[in-house]
Amino acid sequence: MYLKSCGKNLDIGKKAHISSSLSIGNNSGIGDYSYLQGDIVIGDHVMMAPEVAIIATNHNYQRLDIPMGAQGSTEKQIVIGNDVWLGYRCIICAGVHIGSGSIIAAGAVVTKDVPEYSIVGGIPARVIKSRKGNIEEN
Repeated sequence: MYLKSCGKNLDIGKKAHISSSLSIGNNSGIGDYSYLQGDIVIGDHVMMAPEVAIIATNHNYQRLDIPMGAQGSTEKQIVIGNDVWLGYRCIICAGVHIGSGSIIAAGAVVTKDVPEYSIVGGIPARVIKSRKGNIEEN
């Protein structure tokens, strides 16, 4: 398999489905049984649990005169910043940008952009708190 861009020191889990449109940075991992489809950019030091789904495509459905399956699809790039932790079975939807330093809770469905250093969870995912509040200044 050929990728758009491939960093060093990667950990690719068993039976992961990976799109050839993937760009992935250094020291990142893709969890067992994860599914990555479409134009996806993953930064450095990204941890991905098993069964994560990152889907950059959606079926078109606007026309009522032809079946949805015959209308094609639309792709919107997904960007995942550096030092992000994607929890077990989370889903990242088309067009989403996840800011560096963020944590996506297990089972979350991310439909909107996530600010840097945020912890998000739920369906649809919402910001639970910021990691910046955990940082002590010396």
